[in-house]
Amino acid sequence: MEIVYPTGSTCINELRVDEKAELFDSGRYLDFKQGELVVKKGAPVHDLYLIQDGTVELTLDDERTKKSLMLLFSGEIIGINCAYSTRNYRFSARALTDCKVLIIDYQLFSRLLTSNPRFSMAFIQYISMVNENFLNWHMKLTERNSAGALAFLLCEFEKSYGQRSFELPLTRSDMARVIGFSKESVLKNLADFRKEGLVESEGRKITIVDLARLQDISTYG
Repeated sequence: MEIVYPTGSTCINELRVDEKAELFDSGRYLDFKQGELVVKKGAPVHDLYLIQDGTVELTLDDERTKKSLMLLFSGEIIGINCAYSTRNYRFSARALTDCKVLIIDYQLFSRLLTSNPRFSMAFIQYISMVNENFLNWHMKLTERNSAGALAFLLCEFEKSYGQRSFELPLTRSDMARVIGFSKESVLKNLADFRKEGLVESEGRKITIVDLARLQDISTYG
C-alpha cells in the first residue's frame, strides 16, 4: 500500500535518526499566544515553522478585510508551499489558539532534502498533499451552502484531532468568519445538526455522533 505523508511531521519521520536529531537540535521553540501573528504576508521565508501544538489560521489580510483561507493543525509546516517557490509568504498566519512552534533552519532542511532521497520523495508527496488540502478548503468553503461548509469544518477538526469528541478552539463568530457565512447561519446549522442527531454540543465541546452523515453533508451540502 502506498505510504501517505499528510503532515510535515510524518514527512520528517523519514529522516535517519542522526538527521532527525540534527534537525531538532538545531531548531528553537517559540510560543505564540492566541491571536498573535506567527508570520506576516509578504515576509521572506528564512526558516520553516513546524506546529508542535495548537491551531493556526492562514488569512489574506488587506486594509479592510481579513479573509480566512484554511486552518493548520499540529504537525503541519506553515507556508511550506511558499518556501520553495516565491520564497515569500503569500498569506499571514495567526495563532488561533496558544501555539508552540519549532523553528527549523531552512538551509539545513534543504541540505537534508538533497542528501536523503527517501526524505526527498516523502517531501514531494507532502507538498502535493498541502496543495490538495488547500484546494479542498477553497472548494468546500466556496462551493457549499452554509450547512456543508460547517460540516466540513467539524470534519476537519475530527480528522486532525483523531477523535470525535473535542473542544473547538473557535467561538461561533470565529467559525462564521472561517467558513464565510454569518454567525446566525452557524447557530442555525449547529442546532439542526443537534436536532438530527449528528452532533452533541455544550459550549465549545463538540461530539460528533454520526460522522458518516456529517461527511455526506460536507461533500454534497
